[in-house]
Amino acid sequence: MNALKLICLLVIFPLALAALGSWERQRAADTSTAVIDYSANLLIAKHQLQVLAAQDPAAVVDLGKEKIGVQLALSRLDKIEAEVPTAFRVNRVMLELAPWVIGLGLLASFIGLAALVGTQWAGQRAQQSREKLLQVFTLGSRLLPYVLVSHVVAIAATVALVLSYEGLAMWHVGRLGSGEVKLMAVLGVIAAFCVYSIGLLLKQLRHMLGIFKPEPLEMFGQVVTPEQAPGLWRHVRELASKLGALPPDHIVVSLTQGFYVTSSPAKVMLAGTPLSGRTLHVPLLHLGLLNPEEIGAVIGHELAHFAGDDTEYSLHFLPIYDGVNRSLGALMTTMMGSDLIQGWLMRPSFMFGVFFMQRFDHAVNHWSRERELLADAAGARLVGNAAAASALLRVSVLHTHLEDSVVALCDAATEGDLPGAVLAALRERELQLPPEALGIHQPPPTDSHPSNGERLKALQVHLQDAVHSATRAVDVESANAQIDAYFSTPQAVREQLSLELMAVSVSENAAHTHMLEAMAASTEGERALHEGGRWRGTLMAVLALPFVLLGLAIMSRPWLSPERLKGTPLSAVGAGAAIGSIALIFLWMGIRRFKRAPQTALRLTPEHFVFANLVKPLPIEHIANVRLQFAQGIWVTVELTPQAPLPERRKTAFGVPGARVNKKKRLVLLQMAQLCIDNQKIEPYEGLSLMLDYVNASAARKILHDRQG
Repeated sequence: MNALKLICLLVIFPLALAALGSWERQRAADTSTAVIDYSANLLIAKHQLQVLAAQDPAAVVDLGKEKIGVQLALSRLDKIEAEVPTAFRVNRVMLELAPWVIGLGLLASFIGLAALVGTQWAGQRAQQSREKLLQVFTLGSRLLPYVLVSHVVAIAATVALVLSYEGLAMWHVGRLGSGEVKLMAVLGVIAAFCVYSIGLLLKQLRHMLGIFKPEPLEMFGQVVTPEQAPGLWRHVRELASKLGALPPDHIVVSLTQGFYVTSSPAKVMLAGTPLSGRTLHVPLLHLGLLNPEEIGAVIGHELAHFAGDDTEYSLHFLPIYDGVNRSLGALMTTMMGSDLIQGWLMRPSFMFGVFFMQRFDHAVNHWSRERELLADAAGARLVGNAAAASALLRVSVLHTHLEDSVVALCDAATEGDLPGAVLAALRERELQLPPEALGIHQPPPTDSHPSNGERLKALQVHLQDAVHSATRAVDVESANAQIDAYFSTPQAVREQLSLELMAVSVSENAAHTHMLEAMAASTEGERALHEGGRWRGTLMAVLALPFVLLGLAIMSRPWLSPERLKGTPLSAVGAGAAIGSIALIFLWMGIRRFKRAPQTALRLTPEHFVFANLVKPLPIEHIANVRLQFAQGIWVTVELTPQAPLPERRKTAFGVPGARVNKKKRLVLLQMAQLCIDNQKIEPYEGLSLMLDYVNASAARKILHDRQG
């Protein structure tokens, strides 16, 4: 996040408004003095006119620009005098508005400055210890929504008052001009929008104050009780007892993701079961693909987060931190889908929320890395360093293979026992350590980890030994037996997890297919783009004809040539030829424009872009991107894919729009004055949107065809 942008938004901008309020206060004071003087002068002038009228009722008063009768002058003074009280009232309101502008501007600036300084201080303090991180982050997350709401309200109110003041400042004694009235109305409307924004914000205050309330973590799987998984619960409790750690309140098994623990509120999908307290997530397939020692190392690592000093951090800090992160993501989604006013209201909240989180990221990453290494050591104490290192790499080795197999079998949707089918598929694969395995992180959804290379180094295990154990082949029978031993009714667990995962897969595939079908059907038939503007070409040609005739006239009458040019190259003949040639150029351009206007420049078909001067239609599958550029008209720029052959051009008749081919940049360029369809001009963005629709529809049809194949 750009700190300078935040300083400008939260501090400098409200300070500028406060400075404007000071200037407005001075202007209001000056205006007050001027109105008093004006009123006094008005009384003097009226008295003088009354005396003059008494002496000579037909007297004429010279006003400089006009001369009027004394009675008319008195009538005008009466009208002006009637407006003076209004001028006093308007000025009194302006005098009252200015201090509020100053005060609210300074208040908003103070809130912004305090928030920035406080967040920076808290971020630095959080690096001293996990206890201080928990303390300052908890306090900051509670105060932050109130700070954001109060700052936005102060800014919106200040802007509304500034606009109201400036609108009132345009009022003056005498008739207001139409431009002044319109500008005052515009300022009033904008001020009303600001007030409406404040009302909308206060109406949504409960939502705004709940922005940083921890959101439940969504988990896909099945909650298993000690009766359903006695072997698993027994193993987990034994490990917790050896570590002196708090055992989990819930265990969730699934066919996706990895091992992790969370103390955040959670919701298990698809049933929507709410969970609170400590939850251990266990991937079912890993219970068979890892040996008992490796399982003990991984679960021991997770349970170590609820042992000793780590317990407080895991139970209190992580749920808040994870909840704020998820809430910011939800806020961004809401902001993207909001209207202009709501988006304007939410943007400062989102920007400062991101800034707030960034100030803590360094401290969180530091302590997370430390606690992960300590958790590795705790797991290794249970089963040995070799088993812990093997488990670490085994998970990395299996990750991609498991993901690919589960996705493929879910798409097929023919297996009632997905775990068994996945294990059978893995038996046929040669397991190797990915080249990036020592640099990747473990993939739990809510925590950061040091790299596998750092963790192996801390365990002091030889890399080759760990790799040899981690890449062993899958024994399907042994893996199935090991999984089943953890559950009282293993087949029921397998079937339930399989049905739920396939239901999710079917639902997602159906939604994706529906979207593709809608895209494919959005561009039926063909559309022809042409330049249009025939009347422009006609006008250009007609206007050029008088200049052609003038050139011919000058050439036929040498005496029309200026005296100083006679006998020079720019004699009558030369001058006439120059004028005539320029006119002929415009005449040629007008005729060309007239002839080009109805000619199809680009025809869009479901599978091709057809340019008038290309030998073959351009297949849409050869198009990587389409964009518009604006320089001497509109340039339709089609970017070709790297493997697409370069199109060939052919000669066309005069006035037929033709495309250029940039071989070096692999671009097809078509210049047009404007875009028209059926002699109706369309906006450039409409034309671009239409072209992109054809490209996307073609891609959607190809994907659907490949699926059917």
